[in-house]
Amino acid sequence: MKNVALKQIIADCCNDITFSYNGKDSGVTAMVKNYVPTFQAWHGDDTKIYGNVDDVMKDRFYSGKSLEDLVHMIDINIV
Repeated sequence: MKNVALKQIIADCCNDITFSYNGKDSGVTAMVKNYVPTFQAWHGDDTKIYGNVDDVMKDRFYSGKSLEDLVHMIDINIV
């Protein structure tokens, strides 16, 4: 999968993504309230909320890696 495709899947707010990295279950869930999307990321027991899909993709939240870094290294499930 390419970065652009993953970013679009997350931004569409229709699907969640899940994956495992560094031995931890991880993923991103999109939520929309009053037409405003927010994105909750998790990695093991850690969670973080984002207001912008670019931040979701670039933040090195996953054991020091970003989704942009990981997209070519892991299997991503779209649920």
